[in-house]
Order: sequence, then structure tokens, then C-alpha cells
Amino acid sequence: MRSHRYAVSGTRPRGGRPSARLGRSVLDARSPFYRFETFEVGDGHGGRWRMRIGIPRTRPPRRGFPALWMLDGNRALAQFDHAWLQGLAAAPTPRVLVFVAPDNDLLVDLPRRAHDYTFQPADHSFLAAPTAPPGPVGGGANALLEVLTGQAMPALARRVPLDRERHALWGHSLAGLFVLHALYSGRGPFTEYAAASPSLWWSQGALLGDPEQRFSREGPARAMRLWLFLGGAERAGHIDPHARQDPHRAALLEAIAGAPADAAARLAERLATVPGLAVRYQEFPALQHAAVFRAALRAALQHLAGLPVRGRRPRRS
Repeated sequence: MRSHRYAVSGTRPRGGRPSARLGRSVLDARSPFYRFETFEVGDGHGGRWRMRIGIPRTRPPRRGFPALWMLDGNRALAQFDHAWLQGLAAAPTPRVLVFVAPDNDLLVDLPRRAHDYTFQPADHSFLAAPTAPPGPVGGGANALLEVLTGQAMPALARRVPLDRERHALWGHSLAGLFVLHALYSGRGPFTEYAAASPSLWWSQGALLGDPEQRFSREGPARAMRLWLFLGGAERAGHIDPHARQDPHRAALLEAIAGAPADAAARLAERLATVPGLAVRYQEFPALQHAAVFRAALRAALQHLAGLPVRGRRPRRS
């Protein structure tokens, strides 16, 4: 049974709709499987992030717990229920769960996502905050990556024993773009990456150019694993025929045209040839972009954290 409710806030991006807030969640009911703590970190320039962490109620492994870092942490947290926590706790080596979010309770903070998860500024002003000055948006990915590796990880290690060789990073859409940027940069202790429906269209598909080519040429500094997830409807390029009637969505669709609909699938094929990188592509038949969030989160928990598999298996390659 779901243990959360959504309330509506008044925050909206240009042309966008109000964003729902995180209501009741697994944080509010004492779990016999995980205990939860919260701490905040900042970049020294006004940007702050809230880390909600789930720690298994079991003896730490000799090497410490592996960790799974989930971007869009409020929205990810809203997907969790008692059954998920129970399944994760039953894994041979349970993971510490880290929900990474801005210091607010918005499920989707579009202006912060457009800044924090993107590796270079781009002319996508439809994602900017209403009060933002005209001009390109984005470019904060390196700052967030530094916060995660330089502040959040040490703070987490002071709270719970960690396996330094088993940090995984998960993200969807713009956060999926961030996951790939983190992989290409080679910064930090992440060895496992899961990118769901990554926004490869950002800045006219810039990540598909020099960053990918440089990474493919040089390869990772150590063995790494990458999962790429995509919805079948996304890959087929299916678009709601009424979408272009909304100026905000019309601008988004124009930006999305900066990369082919099957760019993630083709990227998986190319990266599979990079020595030292194990790549797995998983497609969810008929799912549109938004629906991939929960499906890909569940799949990542199954692959990375031992969540039991139930029901039909999605298409894999």
C-alpha cells in the first residue's frame, strides 16, 4: 500500500505547471528494515542539497555497505514502499540508499534540474525559473559532482561504514544526462552507473560529440558498469498529438529534436565496445518518458541492490 500523498505547490517554471511536493513517505513510518537520516551540503555559492539516507538495519559487511545514489531524490523516495524496503534488506549485501535532492520538498524542481544536472549552458530558457534573467541555462553538473564526491560522500562515511569500491549512481532524464557526464568525467568513486531516458538532446546533443568520443578513446580508469534504460514509445518517437498546443511542451519537443529518438539505444551499442566498460541496455515496451522513471528505478534496484524480480521482464539487449 502506498504511504505517501502529494500536495501541490505554487512553484512553476516558465510556462510550466505547479510542481507537487513530497508528502508522506517511508520516512514517516518506522521500518524494521531501514532507518533514515537526513543531512544537507552546500557548494559555497548558495546552492544546497538535501541527502536523505536509508541505512540497512543489519550488521555492516566487512568491507562496509555499498551505496546507491539516486538523483531526483524526492521523486525517487516517493516510489518506495514497505515491500521495496523489505526486498532490498533481504539482499545478500544490502545497499545504503541515498536520495539526492535540492533543499526543498518538490518532487520535480525544473529550474534546479536544468542547472544542477547539465554539463554546459544551453539555450533552453523554457526550463528557467520565472525570475531568471534571459539567456542560457544550465552548466552546474561539475559543481554538483564536486559536492557529491567532496562533501556528501565523506559525510555519509562518517555515519555508516561504506564499501568505497561499490558506489552506484542512478538518474532519469536530465539526471540521466548527469549520470553519463559523471561516467565520462571519471571523477569520484562511482563504479556503477544507471542512466534512464537520458536527455541526450541537451545543447543540440553535445554529449554525443566530443565527451563521448574522448571517453571512448581513453576508456575508464578502472572497470565500470553502465545500465541504459529507455521506453519503447520513446524509442519509436511517439508524441502526444496535443503536446504542441502547449507552448512550454512545444519548446521542449523542439529541443528534444536535437537528438534522434533512439539515441540512447545507439549509444549503448557504441559504448559496449569500450574496453573496461560493461554495458547493458534495457527497454520497457510501450512506456513513455515519464513512466520510465519508476520502471527504471525498480530495474536498477533489481540489478544493483537485489530487489526481487516480480512480474514480466522488460526487453533486454
